[in-house]
Amino acid sequence: MGSVRGEGVVITGVGPISSIGIGKEKFWSALLEGRVGARRIDFDWLDERIKTRVGAPVDDFDPTAFGIEEREARLLDPAAQFAVAAARMALEDAGLVIDPVEGRKPVFRVRDIDSERAGVILGTGVGGLITVERSHRNWTQRGPLSGVSRYALPMLIPNAVPAQVAIKYGFKGECKAVATACAAGTMAIGDAWRLLRDGELDMVLTGGAERVLSDEDGYGLIGFDLLRTVSTRNDDPQSASRPFDADRDGFVMSEGAGIVLLERESHARARGAHIYARIDGYAATCDAHSMMQLEPSGDQMVRVMRRAMAAADAAPDEIGYVNAHGTSTRLNDPTESKALHQVMGSRVWDTLVSSTKAMTGHAIAASGALEVITTAMSLAGKVAHRCVNLQNPDPECDLNLPRENQPIGGLAALSNSFGFGGHNATLVLRAP
Repeated sequence: MGSVRGEGVVITGVGPISSIGIGKEKFWSALLEGRVGARRIDFDWLDERIKTRVGAPVDDFDPTAFGIEEREARLLDPAAQFAVAAARMALEDAGLVIDPVEGRKPVFRVRDIDSERAGVILGTGVGGLITVERSHRNWTQRGPLSGVSRYALPMLIPNAVPAQVAIKYGFKGECKAVATACAAGTMAIGDAWRLLRDGELDMVLTGGAERVLSDEDGYGLIGFDLLRTVSTRNDDPQSASRPFDADRDGFVMSEGAGIVLLERESHARARGAHIYARIDGYAATCDAHSMMQLEPSGDQMVRVMRRAMAAADAAPDEIGYVNAHGTSTRLNDPTESKALHQVMGSRVWDTLVSSTKAMTGHAIAASGALEVITTAMSLAGKVAHRCVNLQNPDPECDLNLPRENQPIGGLAALSNSFGFGGHNATLVLRAP
């Protein structure tokens, strides 16, 4: 695949909601400090049938702090609340002014933009899972219909996540949900990149949102526990997520949102916007192998990285950092390591590799988007965060895994995401 030239695409605003911090300042400082969001969880629905007691929920989220009124919050699934709040942070971080619409409280409009050339593309793994469980539980227990929200259906459908963002801020361009499991946030950003590269839109709010850990729902964690993909290091939750470590035993379930504002570079520069990074390449492939198991050769991981780099005209010697998918599972980490060796060749030892999931946990559709934010801020700050919880490196994961925060040597970085169903996605980011 050769490169496709079009409009430059840049990241001008970021909005992270994570188990290690909400907002870019708290999120970035937590990354540099090596803070871990995992803790022991003791929800009411947990019993002896569930082996794990480790999770990384977002504990300090207040929707009213982001212009979501209490009455409105009751009509938004928590995943949509995350998305609306993260989108507001991204817009404000991009230096845009958000005005309330008179007579339509609590609806807002963004000042001095063409709303018909502003889109919303967001990824979510399961959409309104909490609404599904809350409503279905009431129904199966033959509770009164008053216990089921009248708006349960439009709350739970996955496209409610981007739709509520578009409604809240008046974005009238293309609006859609991407549902490709753990790759959804990255693929949403890739789809947005294509729209902007081709000149279809001026700006897109894009990324991912997932809310799956609370006292009101259990199936997200229960499902992964049954698959034996989550850590059971219950006596030491802070060390449970340990990508590339020989003693890893699974990922830590998490949640959150990562939303970025992407703009055509000419549009961003015309308004004097701060630019974190450019997105210069994107590719997606499919293993076509299994819903749950990685294709063991890693050939499609290799292919997706090479195609993204070709789209960006990026050679291995330009790549200074890779934000790995790095799930802390037995299969992903060595397979991704092997693929990186094939892609980078001898340059692999000059390329820093780390996994943000050691700190944030695995936030499913939000994970890739949070990692794109991490990668963009790393390029802007010229530093890559260390590999947290790497105490006994796996010989099968022989990469340049920094034990301390390290300066990034190259001008470009990769951000990888691989999801259930064999969905693979890679973005290439460059320093502005």
